[in-house]
Order: sequence, then structure tokens, then C-alpha cells
Amino acid sequence: MEQKDRSKFSVFSPAFLILVVVCAYFLLAGYEVFVSYNFARELILNFPTYSKVMEMPWWIATFYSSELGGGVGSVFRFAASILAVYCAFVYWRKGADAFQQIRRKVAAALALEAGYFLMFIPSAWLGFVFPTTGGNVWYFEITPVPEVFFVAGVSCLAMVLAVPPVLFKLRSLVVHGASRADLLRWSGITAVVYLFVVFWFNSTMQWIGMIATWGTGLVLEPMNFLGFASTVFGLFLVAVFGLVVAYPAIKKQPNPLNPKHVGAVCVAFGGYFVFAVLVYFLAGGFEANRSAWYEMIVPHNPYIWCLIFLFTGLPLLLMKPKIK
Repeated sequence: MEQKDRSKFSVFSPAFLILVVVCAYFLLAGYEVFVSYNFARELILNFPTYSKVMEMPWWIATFYSSELGGGVGSVFRFAASILAVYCAFVYWRKGADAFQQIRRKVAAALALEAGYFLMFIPSAWLGFVFPTTGGNVWYFEITPVPEVFFVAGVSCLAMVLAVPPVLFKLRSLVVHGASRADLLRWSGITAVVYLFVVFWFNSTMQWIGMIATWGTGLVLEPMNFLGFASTVFGLFLVAVFGLVVAYPAIKKQPNPLNPKHVGAVCVAFGGYFVFAVLVYFLAGGFEANRSAWYEMIVPHNPYIWCLIFLFTGLPLLLMKPKIK
């Protein structure tokens, strides 16, 4: 028993790896809320100037609700990350026995994360309304209509419709003390939704918006092709692999999670972000490529913390074939 207790503190234990991932989530959430505060303050202080430039009251309301809504969402996510760090630390120290102690905080973190995505509603509205103006309203100097439509409209709407429902369902199960099998089932469903919608579909819409703006010749440039192919095809394969690995848990089968398979998904997923960041810098960054994917993959990417999965996935590849 003593040996078992010491194993909880191993840097190769799943509990510790979860803590590492959550800490990365917390650090970026803290940075995002700091940036959002400064941006929101600038928007509010310069409201007289911006309102004169935008002129139309309905567009002023649309613009400000979208931009400030994102700031509110960042506060929700930062609060969720604080709770997540606490829960992950307690779980690492005490194992499954800590569930009752952290259950309410886990539920609160899930609700706050859902709130983060619900704050995309104004952005989705803006994304569908902006094209009706033909781009003839002020929106950060010159912003291509197709990129706004696909990135703000289509992508944000997909996340609003897909992500909060599964998070609220998982929260409900946590609150009501559902069985381990049910928790694993909906955790797997939530992970798959994130992979397909938040990561693959969202990033793919960024490329679709760029192609719709600049033409298919855009992806014929070598660095652009690497970014395009790794996102549209590579990230899709990662999501499919994630579904295959999570499927036993979703179907509530015995021994549902194989650490080696989970680790392989994590390595591939985190590897995408490492590769994408490399492409970003080799291509000259946003200054050389002023378009959606180059803006979202590094300068304004709230998911860049996910590159940590490359490093936390490696120890999982060495573990026994069952996560307890």
C-alpha cells in the first residue's frame, strides 16, 4: 500500500500529467485575460472615436458585443482554469478518493468553460451580418468578408452549438455523482467534440476563408501548403484517431482506455501545434501573411497551450494498458 501511495506522486502517473496539462491551460488563460482586459479597456476608453468611425448604431452594438463578449469569455475561462488546477492537484495527491472533495469545483469549471463558448454568440452573429454590408463598415481597417464569414460566423456558430451542450451534460453527471462508466463516456464524447469542432473544423474554416479570399493559388506556396495540409488533413486524422481511441469508453466497454493509445493521440495532437508554430515562423509570421490562420495559430490562439500534449503524451506510451 505504501508503494502504491508513492506512485501517485510519480511524474509518469496519469494524475501528474493531467496536472501539467491543466497548468499550461491556466498559464495561457491568465495571459489571455490580461490581454483581453487591456484590449477591452482600450475599446471602452476610445468609444467616442470608434463610434464616430462606425457610425451606425446597430453595427456599433454588434462590434462591441462581439469584442467585449470575448473578454468576458476569457474571464470565465481563467476562473475555470483556477478551479481546474486545484482539482488536478488534489486528484494527483489523493487519487480517485478525492472525487467527492472536488466534485462541485469540477462541475463549476465545466460550467465556466461552457460559458466561455457561449460568449462566441455575438461573434457568430457578427460573422453572418458583416457580409450583408459588403464589408462597407469599419472593422479593424480592411478585413476580408469571406474570412469574417467563415471564421467568425460559421466556425463560432459550430462551437456554440456543439460544445456547451456536452459540457453541461458532463457537468450534470458530475453534480449527480454518476457512475465511472457514464463519466468516462461523456468525457470521451466531450474530447471528441473538441477535436472535431474546436480544433479541426475551426482551423479548417480559417483556411477556407483564406482560400475564398485569395484563391486556391494560396495553398500552392510551399509553406502555406504545409500549414493547409497539416490542418485540413492531418488534424482531421488526429480527430478520427481520437474518436477510435475514445470509442470503447463512449460505448462503456470494459477496460475502455489504453494509455498507449491515449498517449499516441496526445503526441499527434500536440505535435500538430508544434509543427504549426514552426510553419508560422518559417513563413514569416503574420506580418508576411496577413490572413486568418496565421493570425489565429500564434498571435491570437487561445489553444496554443495544447502543444504541451506532445510532451505529456510521451510518458503515456510507456504505461500499462489500463488506466485506473
